Amino acid sequence: MVNAYLIVSAIVAIIAVALGAAYTTGVLDPIIEKIGVMFFKAEAKAEEKKLQAEGMKEGEDFLTSQLKGNQHADDVKEGIGSIGGLKKF
Repeated sequence: MVNAYLIVSAIVAIIAVALGAAYTTGVLDPIIEKIGVMFFKAEAKAEEKKLQAEGMKEGEDFLTSQLKGNQHADDVKEGIGSIGGLKKF
């Protein structure tokens, strides 16, 4: 039983070190940016549904490009913002 704990601990440690090295070297930046874009698009969709629930109509009262989530997603795609500027010097 003790051997199983040691093996699992070693595997977790190796994975943590590998992920840390990948993050440090910038290999994970595209993946983090894609996750950020997906998150901000979902945030914009939720904001759109909230505005529609309040009785506003898309195109008349608000535009999807003006929603905060879509603006953040565009910033991430352009490489600016809190997630978009990761390791880009």
